[in-house]
Amino acid sequence: MRFGRQRQVAAALAIVLLAFGLGRASAGNKSDTTIVGVFGVGGVIASDGKLYQYLPDEKRWMTIDEAFKSTRNKTPRETHILPLPVPVESIREMESWGFLITKEGQVWQYDLESNRWRDIGTP
Repeated sequence: MRFGRQRQVAAALAIVLLAFGLGRASAGNKSDTTIVGVFGVGGVIASDGKLYQYLPDEKRWMTIDEAFKSTRNKTPRETHILPLPVPVESIREMESWGFLITKEGQVWQYDLESNRWRDIGTP
């Protein structure tokens, strides 16, 4: 029960942060990016398949790879999360930036050690 409540609180926080972030970011951003999903807190999936993370301290959006490379990160690192391993329209659910399930039932995980996506199968 506690785990479910924590998820609800995290989801509510994510929605509030996204609403705040999207409003502020869209005020100065004239791009045609369409948001088709969310992940984690402050992360969005765009229709072009890019993952963006909103950085409240900088009041701006970065791609997930840029966020990992950023010096604000405790251990900046080069990642190749983008492009995603599947087209964005085939994603059923994406819980975090590195774990997704397709509509066809494939499960993909981004392996930080090998710096690539892996189809990890199903349980």
